Amino acid sequence: MPRVYLGFVFCVALSLVASAFGKEPDYVEGQLILRFASPTTLDEARQSLDSKNYEVVRALVPELNIFLVKLKHGLKVKETMRQMMALDDVAYAQADHKVTLRDTSPNDAEFAKQWALVNPAHNGADIKATQAWDFGAGGKDRDGNDIVIAIVDGGMDVAHSDLKGNLWVNKGEIPANQIDDDKNGYIDDINGWNASEKNGAIPIATHGTHVAGIAGASGNNGTLITGVNWNVKLMAVATPSGTTSSVVEAYGYVLKQKRLWLDSHGKQGANVVVTNSSFGIDYADCTKGSYPLWNDLYNEMGKVGILSAVATANLNIDVDVKGDVPSGCSSEYLVKVTNTDSNDKINEGAAYGKSTVDLGAPGTEILSTIPGNRVGSLTGTSMATPHVAGAVAFLHSVGSEDFQKAVKKDPGAGALLLKMLLLVNVDPLTELENMTTSGGRLNLYTSAKAVAGYKAE
Repeated sequence: MPRVYLGFVFCVALSLVASAFGKEPDYVEGQLILRFASPTTLDEARQSLDSKNYEVVRALVPELNIFLVKLKHGLKVKETMRQMMALDDVAYAQADHKVTLRDTSPNDAEFAKQWALVNPAHNGADIKATQAWDFGAGGKDRDGNDIVIAIVDGGMDVAHSDLKGNLWVNKGEIPANQIDDDKNGYIDDINGWNASEKNGAIPIATHGTHVAGIAGASGNNGTLITGVNWNVKLMAVATPSGTTSSVVEAYGYVLKQKRLWLDSHGKQGANVVVTNSSFGIDYADCTKGSYPLWNDLYNEMGKVGILSAVATANLNIDVDVKGDVPSGCSSEYLVKVTNTDSNDKINEGAAYGKSTVDLGAPGTEILSTIPGNRVGSLTGTSMATPHVAGAVAFLHSVGSEDFQKAVKKDPGAGALLLKMLLLVNVDPLTELENMTTSGGRLNLYTSAKAVAGYKAE
C-alpha cells in the first residue's frame, strides 16, 4: 500500500452535532481506531504513519485491516480523525468510545421459580419455554454439531457449578502452557478470550455470569436454575476495560473462531451462531461517521452465520430519536432487545424504538446465576437480551432438515431466515406495537414450532 505520512496539521475540530441524539459520548483521548481501505499488515500500517506523531499499537481485527493507533504530542482525536478520513488509503477513522454495561438493578428478594420461562400466574407473560422444550433441550444441531453462544461481557465465573458443564472448550489448546497450540492466533484460549488482557484468563463478573445463566445454565441437573438451553456451549469473551477497541477485539475473536470452524469443516474453531452483548453507548448515533466499526463487525459476523443479540439502553427514551449504539445500528444481522416485566409491560426504565428496537423479552427481576455457585435476581435490558440469544441458539437445535440445509448452503442467509422466523412469531402486545419493529415479546415455543416445521419453497 502507498506510504502516507501525517504530521501536525492544525485544523478546526470535527464537530459532531448532538442535536436530537443527546450529548457527545465519552471516548479515550489520545487514541483512535483506524481501518485501511485495502489489505494491510501491522508492519505496513506502522510504515504508513509518521512514527513521530503516531504509534500503531496493534491490529484489532487483522482480517478487516483494523488497527489501534495512539496519538503523540497532544494530538486530538477529532482533529486527527478529520485528517485521516481525507486519505484515500483510509476507509475510516473513529474514536475509541467508552462502552458501559447496561446497568442492572439488583433485587435481594428470593425467587422460587423463573417466571420468565414459564409462569401462568403472570397472565402468560413468559416465553413458553416448557412448551418449546418438547422439541428438545438445545445443544446440538441436526448434524450433531455443538451450538455455541458467545457471551461478550465483562467476564464470567467459569467455575460456577451451573455453568461449567456447558462451557465451550477449545480442545486444540493445552491449558496454561503459554503456547498457541492450535495456532489460531490466541494463546491458552481454553474457554474463550480476554480481549482487554490479551489472554485466556476470564475474569469473574456478576453481570456476565448472570447473563450466561439466562442463556445457557445447565438444565435438568437437579440444582439451582436452568437456562433457555439446557446443554448449549457458552464461549466466554471478556471485555472488562469497557472500550470500543476491546469490544472490537472480542468480536474479532468470535469471527475468527467461526471462520475457522467453517473452513476446517468443524475440526477447529467454534460453531458460534449468536453473540450476546449487553452493553453500549447511550445517545450515540450509529448512522454518523463516528461509529462505522459497529455495523462492520455485525455484518462480517453475520455473513458467517452469527446473529448478534444486543441490549438497548436502560433509559426511558425513543432510540429512533435519541440514538443508541448498538441498538440504533442498521446491520440486518442485529436482533435488538428491550425489557418487559411479568405483566407483559415494557419496563419503565427501558428504551424503545418503532424502527430500531426489534422485540421485547423478560428482563425484570430475573433469577439467574451469580458468582460463587449462587443465584440472584437482576433487572435490565441486559437480562432481556440473553433470553433472545438463548432462543437463537435453541432454534438452531430444533431446525428442520430444510432449515439445516439453508444454513449450510449460505450461513448468512440462514441467520437472516432464523431472525425472520423469530420476529414474526412473537406474542403481539399492544404496548409494543408502536415501540418495536415486531410489535411483540419473544415466544420461544411458536418460534421453535416455525423453525422445526420450516420447508423451503
